[in-house]
Amino acid sequence: MLHHIIYLSRATVAFNEQQLQQLLRQASSRNQALDVTGILLYGQEQFLQVLEGEQVPVQTLYEQIRQDPRHRDVTTFADKQIAQRAFEGWAMAYHPQDPQQLQQFAGLVSPADLWVERPNLTQADQHLLQLLRSFVSP
Repeated sequence: MLHHIIYLSRATVAFNEQQLQQLLRQASSRNQALDVTGILLYGQEQFLQVLEGEQVPVQTLYEQIRQDPRHRDVTTFADKQIAQRAFEGWAMAYHPQDPQQLQQFAGLVSPADLWVERPNLTQADQHLLQLLRSFVSP
């Protein structure tokens, strides 16, 4: 059964573009080896990430992230089984976020504008996934 974890964390130090690219390469390589897909957003010294795949690798990876000294104040939004991946084929999609985009994530976007239908997800999860996809999809 597939599983996903969606979380927000604060960076302990600000990342520059070079550091973010290095982090992305490491995450992509590790995620491919574990068959984990997802998306990583970074802005205002915060990470928002979706990890999806088989339950054990996803939860093990998330625990490693929670222990990573580059992260603090880790908040879990979702940790549950899913019927299908939202980011199929994306070992780790990445998109830098400006402050306005992060404000939208915080709740200033109309839920009616964010609808995506996914089996077995709550309405809140569906809205969150649609918003995340909007950052990387044309």
